[in-house]
Amino acid sequence: MRGVTIRVPAHASNRIDGEGEPMPSPEQVQTAVDAYVAAYQENDRDAFLDAFATDGVIIDPVGTPPHAGRDARGAFWDTVHQLTERMTFDVKDVTVCGSEAAMVFRIHAATGDAGIVLDAVDIFEVDDDGKISSMRAYWDMGSAQPA
Repeated sequence: MRGVTIRVPAHASNRIDGEGEPMPSPEQVQTAVDAYVAAYQENDRDAFLDAFATDGVIIDPVGTPPHAGRDARGAFWDTVHQLTERMTFDVKDVTVCGSEAAMVFRIHAATGDAGIVLDAVDIFEVDDDGKISSMRAYWDMGSAQPA
């Protein structure tokens, strides 16, 4: 079951003085997060890669080296999917604020009959084209539970 989405209207600028680049709408930010989740739910590598801006960056988990650019993000996907046959997300809540979103969710990862469940938070930055420019993941394998 998905929690209530809280949307804070985007401002005309991401700068305090009101000048600068336009920001994506809250709907664009939500759509980008939804595309990311759907790619995992459908095990669709191309959809995952297409959810990101050309120069988009993944840091998963925070504290590890970034995966910048399409090839690096593709290698990240491949590595994750070599470790597990199936990975799905149970999204608890998505909060959109300006050009960013925080997603609170549970990861279900399984290979054969074995699996784990892990709570996580992903923070997304979305560009004005509605593509993910940055995704930072917060999770701790030490808190994983058998599925």
